Amino acid sequence: MTEPQDHDEPTLDDVIEPEFDIPPTHRPRVHGGMPLKPDDDELALAAERDRVAAGVADYAPGDVPPATDPVPEGSSEAAELAQRGLLGDTSTSSQ
Repeated sequence: MTEPQDHDEPTLDDVIEPEFDIPPTHRPRVHGGMPLKPDDDELALAAERDRVAAGVADYAPGDVPPATDPVPEGSSEAAELAQRGLLGDTSTSSQ
């Protein structure tokens, strides 16, 4: 007779399927030994998405669009610094 299984033990049903796989790139003229190393930025984004899927993080920062619109072409460098909040105090009041 078999003993009942403990339901606290992890099973294959607990495995999270990845949403985004990074497949290795196949190059016919390159030696077939080790697969090519994926881009570090892609791996970091995949890890962020895995954390979200596992419920460890609320969102993946790499998936969030920038909060401001890009500076129009032809704008001065001061305008770009001001938009990024790096210009400092721009008040011209002298008292």
